[in-house]
Amino acid sequence: MRNLFTTFFLALSAAGWAQAPFITYYADLLRVQGDQVQVTAEVHWEALPDDLEEAPIPWQFPKTIPGTYATEDYGKYIKHLEAFKTDGSKIKVRKKGQNIFYLSALPDRITYQVKDTYDARVRKNHIFEPAGTNIQERANFLLNNAGFFGYFPGYELAPAQVQLHYPGNMLGVSALPSRVEEGPLMFLGETRIQSFQARDYHHLMDCPIMVTVPDTTSFYVANCKVTLSVYSESGRPLSAAIYEEVKVSMEAIAAFLGGKLPVDNYAFLFYIKDYTEFKGLMEGDLKLGKAIKLLRQIIGQGFGALEHGNSSTYFLPDFGNDLVLDQIKDVCIHEFLHILTPLGLHSECIGEFNYADPVMSQHLWLYEGVTEYFAGLSQVQGGVMTPEAYIQTLLEGKIRSASRYPTEKMAFTEMSTHVLENPWKKQYGQVYQRGALMAALLDLEIMRLTQGKKTLRDVVGVLNARYGAMRSFDEATFFEVFVAEVHPDVMDFFDGYVRGRNPLPIARNLGYAGMNYVHLETRSMPQDPLKSPNIKMKWIPFAGWRTVKKVKGPLPLALQNEDQVEFDARQLIGWEGPLPMGKEVEALRLREGVTETLRFEPERKEVLLKHRIFASPSPTEEQAMIRARWLGTQTP
Repeated sequence: MRNLFTTFFLALSAAGWAQAPFITYYADLLRVQGDQVQVTAEVHWEALPDDLEEAPIPWQFPKTIPGTYATEDYGKYIKHLEAFKTDGSKIKVRKKGQNIFYLSALPDRITYQVKDTYDARVRKNHIFEPAGTNIQERANFLLNNAGFFGYFPGYELAPAQVQLHYPGNMLGVSALPSRVEEGPLMFLGETRIQSFQARDYHHLMDCPIMVTVPDTTSFYVANCKVTLSVYSESGRPLSAAIYEEVKVSMEAIAAFLGGKLPVDNYAFLFYIKDYTEFKGLMEGDLKLGKAIKLLRQIIGQGFGALEHGNSSTYFLPDFGNDLVLDQIKDVCIHEFLHILTPLGLHSECIGEFNYADPVMSQHLWLYEGVTEYFAGLSQVQGGVMTPEAYIQTLLEGKIRSASRYPTEKMAFTEMSTHVLENPWKKQYGQVYQRGALMAALLDLEIMRLTQGKKTLRDVVGVLNARYGAMRSFDEATFFEVFVAEVHPDVMDFFDGYVRGRNPLPIARNLGYAGMNYVHLETRSMPQDPLKSPNIKMKWIPFAGWRTVKKVKGPLPLALQNEDQVEFDARQLIGWEGPLPMGKEVEALRLREGVTETLRFEPERKEVLLKHRIFASPSPTEEQAMIRARWLGTQTP
């Protein structure tokens, strides 16, 4: 079901709003001064059974937040903080370090200015844009709430409320329950007041808010209402196009998870950076000055996404073509699948996150590795991607990247635990490569040990249902809990490859599914004619058609200068191996407005193959069963 709409209100239980907040935060988004907005925190001491300890009273902002695995120091963007008693008298404030403010007495009101992170020129601990804050008067406000709202340490479990005051043509979207104030406060001239309710500070930190002129699309994935909210700097409406791009993949996720999702609402928040002036460059109009200008603008930009329990934030470039849409699908799938873990399956390191002095979990293999693996697997099992494309594009690519991980120097759990420190933090990107590969091999191990009766998805589903978003598993004993759901021998996998330093058993475990892993073997390989030294092509970064600049020698197909040619190199290597000798392939040639199909036998060369996977043409019965169970060619 699809619904385009201009207002977005999440369902709100009366009981939720009846709960008295400990702190109410007021953010005035109408009066922006120098990329700063005023925030007032009113403290309701009567909502607590006991007051805080004696002065000095610490009030602080997060050093980091879950999912970022980096130091942010949100407190350095807080200016002019003052504290007051009910009668208006000032309380002495002393700042210590980047994030902590010490107050000389219990405050009833705290005021401060918030400076956005997008425009800040900060080198050390620069905040990754999807975790940052943006303040653009009457255009866009992105509130990753760690950058806006402080807390009293030890009272993170007390309920909180946020009230935003902003222009009436805008609207806030968040996974937090919200409502626009009724009665005389609903519209004050051309303004709007919207309130958001959080069960506690952790909930508030987990639910960013984006306030913008609505470009919003809503639809259902199984039982879950999904909202896409987009702010595009160029003004280009994109939410409907993003919906068209992701809808099939989201349906595949629902099928992958058994037709029911563990959440009933989810918000995608997109900030789309405007690079449309470079559209010609991206389509092949290469001008050196313009290319340098683009590079200067892009360097240092944190394009990507950040997951939250019921939402995710995105910071992506728009070059005026479909490239932004091409990027979005894979990123959205990964972030959405975090509803399994760490939303519903996490240790106390995340469930009771320490924002001031974070303790990092050893289970990044689960939070990021399994999630990234499921992102690809759900697409192949759902028919969005062919098994061939999954193996040759995704899995082989992850194996190549994972091969650079310093296995002998650090275990994966060691890197995970120390991910905020050198040298371990330099390996964080491997959670999406080696972590995903590790998950694939673990999945095959589970299927072998259970004769296909259980998969990694089954085990994660059972544990997700057991724990859920509100209950943490024990950080130290989770491997034992996991193994108890499968088979005792699974512990050998964890001991050897996850918390051990042994090379991953790629060939062995892929062999369980009748897949042959070929590495450092020389074979006769057909060659891509467009990569021949006898031809020079015009550089086009993202295009199917290529233009011939110069033919310098013989080629297996007839081309001349200024021809346009399109060739799919996937013809050269198939599911079971390289194209056999004597077989022809096809290319399209466009010459003087006439398109022609050229058939030719590609040239061959002896090549040392690295990290390639081919399907055995005659798998055993057990291998065929596991392959079918794995790649979704049989009903589970």
